[in-house]
Amino acid sequence: MKKSEGLKAKIIENGKFNVNLFNGKLKQSFLKILPKIGRGLQKATRYYKKELHNPAEEKKVATLEFWNEITKKAHSLGIQLIGFAPVDENLIFEKDQTTKIDSLYENAIVLGMEMNYDAIETAPDAPAGLEALNIYAELGIATNNLADFIRSKGYGAIACHPLGGPILYPAMAVKANMGEIGRQGLLITKKYGPRQRLSMIATNASPLPEIKVEAYKISEYCDKCGTCIKMCPVNAILEEPIIHENGTISRIDSNKCFEYFYENVGCSICIKVCPFHKFGYDKLFKLKFYS
Repeated sequence: MKKSEGLKAKIIENGKFNVNLFNGKLKQSFLKILPKIGRGLQKATRYYKKELHNPAEEKKVATLEFWNEITKKAHSLGIQLIGFAPVDENLIFEKDQTTKIDSLYENAIVLGMEMNYDAIETAPDAPAGLEALNIYAELGIATNNLADFIRSKGYGAIACHPLGGPILYPAMAVKANMGEIGRQGLLITKKYGPRQRLSMIATNASPLPEIKVEAYKISEYCDKCGTCIKMCPVNAILEEPIIHENGTISRIDSNKCFEYFYENVGCSICIKVCPFHKFGYDKLFKLKFYS
């Protein structure tokens, strides 16, 4: 099992969200989503405790056929993005506030689910915040179900819920060659830009499938763009990121960001204004939005 090397997380305090923004049909949807998130977190915690009580062997041989099964099952559960990478102890948080996970198996399956384009276009209004919560719920359910499937095949699996979580998901997604980190600190992919939420499953299945290394021009574009920096309503995105001793990078002032984030039940403006969301990766480069 791998443990944290001391990385500290900014705690998301669910009680601070301004849920009064939801009214009418939005409130009805919110009241349906909230229990789904709660059940997903509880299940992740419950099964993690079972894994600790009866941990799987350190490694168990996995074939390419097994990994193809996992990918197929993930897609059937509504997960659009999947990648694989060894778990990096430097990216594990010292304390996971939501599911209390502090130990992970050696390998990671990183998962992504798209947020609805039209809902994000309403940011920072309530429909965008509701969509973020909805994807937390749906991806949480899918992550738990995929972990169940992996266990049914005889492997250990620790489901890491998208809300909070024990590890820095965007950095793990980069290790899995799923995309690159934008200036707003979010994973940007070719398929959805910054418009996805992430989760992860840690497993003892090994070796991981061979990762096809893909070249991206995302960070190259971001370095010359800066739209998210200009449009952030609270100036929370740093012009120059801070590189820490352990190699992690801070791209936002979390105090400024979280205050606005709570008030709007998730902001999403930096997703909305991002050209990779607006136009998509291919158009930005093929249609000369960038030169």
